[in-house]
Amino acid sequence: MIPLKFDKNKKEKKRINFKVIATGIVAITLIGIVGISIGRFSGTNPIGPGVVLDGITTIESGFNKGFTFLQANIKELINYKKNANEVSKLDKEKEDLKQQVIDLNEKLDEVESLENLKKSLNFIDEKYKENRISASVVAKNDGNWYDSFTIGAGSDDGVKKESIVVNGNGLVGIVYEVSKDYSKAISLLDTKSSVSFKLMKDSKFKGVITQNTNLENKENYKNKGYLQGYMFETSYDVLPGDVIITSGLGLYPEGIPIGEVDKVIDDKNKSMKFVVIKPYVNFKNIDDVTIIEPRNIG
Repeated sequence: MIPLKFDKNKKEKKRINFKVIATGIVAITLIGIVGISIGRFSGTNPIGPGVVLDGITTIESGFNKGFTFLQANIKELINYKKNANEVSKLDKEKEDLKQQVIDLNEKLDEVESLENLKKSLNFIDEKYKENRISASVVAKNDGNWYDSFTIGAGSDDGVKKESIVVNGNGLVGIVYEVSKDYSKAISLLDTKSSVSFKLMKDSKFKGVITQNTNLENKENYKNKGYLQGYMFETSYDVLPGDVIITSGLGLYPEGIPIGEVDKVIDDKNKSMKFVVIKPYVNFKNIDDVTIIEPRNIG
C-alpha cells in the first residue's frame, strides 16, 4: 500500500510543476509583447527590430490598406442597386420622350399636309372645287424623281381618267389610269406629259412644257428635276425669274402655279425660244395630293 501512495504523490508534483512552467511562459510572452509595444510607441525598442515586429507591422499595413479600400468603395457598393434602378428609370423616360417626339412629328406632318391641301384649293376655279378628292401617294416609279406614281384613290372615290393632280405647291401631273381602289398618274417630268402655260406678268406670252425638246443639255436639266419647254413666239419677252402658270388651254384649268423660268435659250436656226423652268413642286417628295375632275372640252 505504501509504494502506491508514493507514486501518486509523485504524479501530483509533476502536474503542479507543469502548470507553473506553462504559466511562466505565458507571463513572459505577455511581458515581451508589452515591452515591444512600449518600445515602439516610445521610440525605443529593447529587443531591436526583429522578426516578430516586422510580422506585426506587415499584418497591420495589410489590414490598413484593406480597410482604406473598403472605406473608399463601400458607398458605391451599397448604392449599386439604387444606381441601377435610377439608370433603368432614366432609360424608360428616354424611350417615352422619344415616342412623344415621334407622335408630335406625325401630328405636325398631318397638320402640314392639311395646310398644303387647303392651299392647293386656291389654285382651283370655284366650279371645280365641288369635284375634288384628297388622297395620298402610295407608290412611285424607280429612281429619285416622281415621273409616275400611284394614288390611293380610285373610281369608287370618284377619280376619273385625265383628272388633274396638284398639291400645295402647284401642278403635279395628270391621271392616266383608274382602277377601283387606286389611280396611276404621270408628273410633268414624264416625257408623255405636256401642258400649256403663260407668263403671269403677261397672259399673252404663252408656251408649252414638254420634256421632248432637242436642247443640248436636256438630260442635265432633267437630272436636276427641271422642266423644259418653248414659247409659241420668239418675240415674247421672257426672262429668268418670270413666274409661269397654266394657261387654261387643253385639259388643265387656268391659273395653277407651275414654277419660275431658270434659263432662256434662243435657237435662231429653228426660230425657237426654249425655256428651262424650276418647278414649285418638289418632284423628289410627293406625299398628299388633290385630284380635280377633268374639264369637259369635247
